[in-house]
Order: sequence, then C-alpha cells, then structure tokens
Amino acid sequence: MQLATPNSDGVYEFEIELAYTFTMYSPSNNTPVMYDVNSQRWIRINSTLDSLCNSSNVISDNLDFALQDINQFSGLHIRMISINGKIPGDPIVVPLGAEVVMRIKNRLNTHSLSIHVHGLDKNGLWYTDGAAFIQQCPICPNSDYSYRFIADTAGTLFYHGHLGTEFGEGIIGGFVVTKPNQTTYDTSNNLITVGREYYVLLQDIGILGIEDQWQVAINQFDKYAKQLNDPWNLSNSSSCWSHARIYDGTPLAVLAPVSALLIGSKGWYNQNDLKTTPSRLPLSTYLIKKGENVRFRYVNAGIGHVIMIWLENHSLTIVTADGVDVKPVKVDALVIFPGERYDILIQGLATPKQKNYRFIFETLERYDYSFQPIDKTIGLSNLQYEDPTLQDTDIVDLGHRACTQTNKCVVLNCPFGQFASTYNYTCLNVGSLQNADPVYVDNEIIQQKVFTSGYEEYFINVDHDEGINGNLFEMPQGMPYFYYGNENQILTPCNSTLCNLQNDQCRCFTNFNFTLGNIVQLTLYMSKDANLAAGGKSHPFHMHGTHFYVMKVIYPSSSGYTSNGLLSSPNNDIPCTTNTCYGLKWGNSSWLNGNVDGMYKNPSARDNIVLPIGGYVVIRFRADNPGWWFAHCHFLIHHLKGMAFAFRIGEHNQMPVPPQGFPHACGIYEQGPLNLPPPTGGPGGYSLPPPTGRPGGSPPPCPPPAPGCPGGPMGNIPPYGCPPPCPGPSPSPCRPPPPGCPGGPQGRPPSQGCPPPQRGC
Repeated sequence: MQLATPNSDGVYEFEIELAYTFTMYSPSNNTPVMYDVNSQRWIRINSTLDSLCNSSNVISDNLDFALQDINQFSGLHIRMISINGKIPGDPIVVPLGAEVVMRIKNRLNTHSLSIHVHGLDKNGLWYTDGAAFIQQCPICPNSDYSYRFIADTAGTLFYHGHLGTEFGEGIIGGFVVTKPNQTTYDTSNNLITVGREYYVLLQDIGILGIEDQWQVAINQFDKYAKQLNDPWNLSNSSSCWSHARIYDGTPLAVLAPVSALLIGSKGWYNQNDLKTTPSRLPLSTYLIKKGENVRFRYVNAGIGHVIMIWLENHSLTIVTADGVDVKPVKVDALVIFPGERYDILIQGLATPKQKNYRFIFETLERYDYSFQPIDKTIGLSNLQYEDPTLQDTDIVDLGHRACTQTNKCVVLNCPFGQFASTYNYTCLNVGSLQNADPVYVDNEIIQQKVFTSGYEEYFINVDHDEGINGNLFEMPQGMPYFYYGNENQILTPCNSTLCNLQNDQCRCFTNFNFTLGNIVQLTLYMSKDANLAAGGKSHPFHMHGTHFYVMKVIYPSSSGYTSNGLLSSPNNDIPCTTNTCYGLKWGNSSWLNGNVDGMYKNPSARDNIVLPIGGYVVIRFRADNPGWWFAHCHFLIHHLKGMAFAFRIGEHNQMPVPPQGFPHACGIYEQGPLNLPPPTGGPGGYSLPPPTGRPGGSPPPCPPPAPGCPGGPMGNIPPYGCPPPCPGPSPSPCRPPPPGCPGGPQGRPPSQGCPPPQRGC
C-alpha cells in the first residue's frame, strides 16, 4: 500500500480504463500462458493459427517469476474486464478529507456501467455514489465519466461496478482512506507499532461465468445450468446442480460450484494441488518478521460465497469492521460475507518453525442438498517469515488441530447461532463487537426508550424469492430526482393488493422516505420459511450513504436447532401470524417506538450486516445525509433479482442539487408522429420532397430554447436535458403587415402610414 500523490491543486486524480482481457494471457507477448505445477514452469503458448495446438516454450523456470502484464487469477483462461490492464485494479490510497477525482474510461463495447465506492458515505454528494438509474445514468460504451468527491469516511473500502454483472467480471479495486496519526491497540489496550500493511481482496470464481449464472437464475434454469457445458440430458440427475448446504443445513447463496477462491488476485483451480503441493503453486505471499505486527485489510469482493479465514499457528486480532475501529478482539477464525471488510492484526511468532504458514480460506459448504457430507472448497496464501534458514512444507493444517472439544476455537460472525456440539468450534456473535471510540457515538441514537418525536421505525421482511417485503426491486428508467412530481413516468409503484408473491405485479420500485434529521430504526427479519425444505438463506445487507449502529443481532434460540446443528424453527420475538409474514411487529408491544430490550450499550458502526435466517437484526442511524440512496443484499444474484430498495432522505428541496451540466438524459424517449408531406412517388419506391417553404430545401427555422437552457426562459431543465445547439437558421424576421395595409387584415391604417414592403418576405 502506498499513499497517492495529489496534483498541484491538492486533488487526487485517478484514471480508470476498463477493457476486456483474458486471464493467464500476456498482452506484451500477445500469447496465452500456462503454469505447470510439476515442473514449476511458466509456459508461453504459441497461439498463431498455423502452429500446432501443443506448441509452446518455457518463459521461466522460477516459481517466483512474475510476468508483470499477466493476470493469473485461478490459473485458467477466462474472459474478464481489466482496470488499467489489471484484475482487480490497484488499491487507491488517499488521506481522510482528500478531494478525489476518478475518471472512468469505458472501453467496453457491450457494457454500460457505473462505479460505487463501497463504504464511503459521500456526505452532501449523493449524485456521485454510483447506483445506476438512482444516482446517475449509466456510463455508455466508449464514454468517459468523472466522479469528484471528498474521501469523508476513513478505513478499508473498495470500489466496484454497480449496474449489472460487471462487478463479478472484474470491475473491482481497492480503496483505502487513511487517518492522520492512526493508532493501533492490542486486546490489552497497549499501543503497538504496525510494521507493514497489506490490502487483500477475496474473490470467488464459479465454474459458470457470472453472466450465465444471472441468466439461468432469471429464467429458472439454475438446476440444469451444468448442461451449458454438457450435452442435453434432462433425465440424467448427474447433469444437474443442486444447492450445497452450510453447517446449519441452510443452502448456499450460489448454485454453480466454485472453481477457485482468489486471495489478492491469485488462486488455483485444482483443489488437490492446493491440499498436497502448495509449495509448488504461485500463491499470494505476504512477508513478516519475527515478533512483527502486520495489518491485513481483508475485503470479501466475491459474488456469492461466504469465506472462513484461518491462519496456521496464529490467532487473528480484529481491529476494524467496515472501516470503523472496534475494541480489539482475538479469535481463531473469521467468517466474512461479500461486501464486508475487516482489518486483522497478525503478530509474528518469536520462534517460527517453518518458512510459510498458510492462510486457509474455506467456503462454508458441509453437505450436499440431500445432507450427505461433502468437502469444502479452500484457497491458500502464504505468510512467509524472512528467515533464510527456515524450510517450507507441503503439510497444510486443514483440520485445525489446535481446536479440540476441551479447547474450542472461536469463530467470529457465524451466520447461525452455534456449531453443533460435535464440532471443535464455537461462534462469537458479531454484535458483540464494540465501538473503539465511544466519545464519537451519537448517544441519542443508541438509547433504549420510547421515542415520541424525531424517530421512525420500519420492519422489513428479507425473504420472498430474494425480495423485500414481498416485492422484487425494479430499477427506474431514469433518475427519480429529475422526475420529481412525475416519478410514475419512469418507475412502477408498489401495490400490495396486486402482488400475490408470484406474479409480475411484485416487481416494483421499492422505496422508503426518511425525514431529514430523524433517527431511523430498521428491523430486518427472516421469520417465514426458516425451515430447510424452503431453502432460506442468510443475507449480507449493505446500505449506501450512511453507517448504522448494530443495535441487536439475534439468531434462532438453541431450541431452534436440532442436536446435529440443523435449523428447525425461527426466533419468536417477531411472531409470524400470516402466511407471508409481512408487516410484522414485536411480539412484545412494549418494544415498539425504540424501547427494544437487549440492545447493545456500545454498538459498532457498520455499513454491512449479516441477517441470519430465522433471526433478525436491529440497526439505527440518523437520516442526516439528504439525497437518493440505495440498500441491497450483497450476494450479486440476489441484488440483481430484486433484494434491494431505494431510500430518500429529506424532501426534494432539501437535497443537494447536482452541478450544472450533470448528465441525466436516461429515461424514456418516444418519438412523435413524423407529420410527413404526402409522398411524391417514384418508380418502385417512396421519395420525400425537399422541405417546403425554404429555398432548396434548407433547414427549417430553429425552435425557441427550452426553459432553463441557454437562451431560454427561466424554469426547470427538461428531464431529458437541454437540446444541442440548433444548426438551422434563426426564426424568420418577417413581421405581419398591420391592419389596413397590403397583405394585412381589414382595419384603419396606422396614422404614420403603412410600412415599406419587407425584403424577402
């Protein structure tokens, strides 16, 4: 990580050029490459059409040889989108309060897109947040677009595409906002020195590409998606995919099997190689010295897999969550969902026994859909001690030998209440993380009391077919801000009387309007379908434009799980009394209006939170950042299917106005009648005469400028923007003759006489 250098005006400028590329491909050599595990050789493939398929030559014999223009990824050749030639993009590092310009150059010929800096609150600059069709129009192919904003939120962030599947195709990059005089403490509250820092993006690469995953999802073809690569045989069960299940028996969020887990852009597609010969693989390697404290900034930038992080023979000290400092907590493993970020401190061993200790990254899959045990998918990276006398080993502690029945390992952020007793692990509720700086907490927000004013409360069911309160979010066809008063022209309002959970009327513009300055409490719950047959899942929930306090995270009670740890029934604090479980409230009515029992006294501030199936979370924030914003599940397919909502803070006239010239011409264009003159005819076809009334068919007069546009009267700019300058002549200067004059209407001539004839009229 290196702090960027500002320009002469103190602005931090970054150009981001997006282009198609392939992994395991060398642009400078214009050739694909391969890596052979057994010989540990990089191999350049002769890709000319007149060469044999196996024609190749060795580039290097050295495992550590790094070809600067190659994106290794999983070791397979995959079409992706690069950022300045790299996947993912290099981390952007700026100081807190910096003015930043990100210039996006879209050189993709089939993708429109937008860019969101995940975790940055963008106070007062809602229109720079990057949610397409809500905060901006998409950036079209072969177009450039600049985001200018203030880095107003410190910590570990990242940026990614925010329109369709481009997030899963490579449009992601690191983003860090550094604090002045950053201090770090250990679990005993001792000030420590951090020797170095590493920024690490985690990704999951499916066997099926993300665009195909999305298409099979919306066409209900998920089960047979395997056959996109296999011959058609619908009767052959081996040609089908089914959801794997995690420790509590609930399904994974993604159906397509994972090909590889990437750590810092590097992984490997062959699980056997990872488990038996990791020393031969080109894995990401992070250096450490004996006794040194190293900070790892971990970001799950994956599309659907939840990852558990371990480090052989080392503990993990959690010091920040979603960029916000927390009181340090030492654990043995961390579960990280897509969209979440955690800073972890690793202290070097005083007497390491081997050269490389492996970070082990595991998916949570434990069973197939029929509850038969299956192997989890792993990824690895190296923590390498700078001691030339140490030897490497291929033995990886995949069984976590230090965890025993009498000394269970602690795992933070499980999506379920507890592991079954047969496992040597125990869960630590993520809600137990505490804010490290209580002095900066807005104390009114976190009070447990009955609010009588300045408070809003909403219950949100996050359940039905990846939807919100039974509705599947539908993007507007233009920015609501610029259609104020006429929003229905570009969006479909939600109508609970028409939606029966299965028809098209359930797809609509789900949104909430929060009063500026109010305290907002959202209770997200999953009461319905909290049974294994229904296939409910936990969800990582992300909000734009604000950090919220995690007031309460509740799982099903211990009686809600079977003896082998499988979910059987939901928590009953929000009892379901209908077949849909929408519009529910607390079973204990005294908890209404803010008086919720069991809330945390010093809650952490987050922009992501995991909603456990069969449980609920309570979050609070102050609605003090006016504008149009977005919230959604960070499983990409769930987001695209409609598990999302827009929200408006403040009234229209309270929102910051986008700058003059802000592009907002997306929407609906319907061309009116042509009003063509009758055809003049012609042999075998239709021909138009030249425009009448102008010599030689010259252009017609220019229309008057629109309101709010240059040369026009005062008023609101049209939603489609100002028209381009008119190339035709100005309107005719001819004036009608006065009454009583030749060519004029009947009447008395003017006292000064009739004017002379107008030339050319």
